[in-house]
Amino acid sequence: MKKSEALNSVKKFSGFFPSLNNEELEILYQSSTELRVKKEQNIFITGEKAYSVYLLSSGCVKFSKEFEKNKSIISSLAKEGDCFGIFEMFSKSPYYERTCTAITNCEYISVPNIAISGIGEKNPSIYLDFLKRICRHSSTLYNRIEGVRYKSARQRLAACFLEVYPYFTNRDSNKKALLSRSDFADLSDMTPETVSRVFAELKKMGAVDGNISDFQIADIQMLKEISEEKYFN
Repeated sequence: MKKSEALNSVKKFSGFFPSLNNEELEILYQSSTELRVKKEQNIFITGEKAYSVYLLSSGCVKFSKEFEKNKSIISSLAKEGDCFGIFEMFSKSPYYERTCTAITNCEYISVPNIAISGIGEKNPSIYLDFLKRICRHSSTLYNRIEGVRYKSARQRLAACFLEVYPYFTNRDSNKKALLSRSDFADLSDMTPETVSRVFAELKKMGAVDGNISDFQIADIQMLKEISEEKYFN
């Protein structure tokens, strides 16, 4: 790898670990591996041993968890600039309890937990970087749970579309994230039939366009007002 390419790769780390200095970033970079997967390939599956934290440099992935034999639900998504594997690093169980699948072609960096622990012994601030990410993720999940308790189906699907839309902005066929009706049902805690009905309502109102697996936001302000129950038709 050329020196300029190596420097660019090290710079990628600075966005994930803002508390580290250049020397520490270089140590992590030298310990890491840059990898690629194609759409629909797994990065890890339930039951595998967790050795690394993953930094997603391009693409989108989804996380699913099995709740019955041969049945699973999507718990969350991750896109470029996100990292995952943090929960497993701090978990008492050394094994993944979820499956990570690419929903676009992806490029990511695998950083061994042992390398992170080595940096953490000298600079505990790296754990603060992780904690901030965990807090943001927990806040998103809390808002989703509150939505299930207090919001209508229309509000929940509107909020879900606003949350996942950044994953759909790349229209390249290899990089465009596609989710099914069942996926949206998992993310908004509704039945697939309810998702279809509410999507038709939002489309008729002019808030969204296209189809459920490849939707576009036609009026983002309207969709925000619907999600916050400020829109009155």
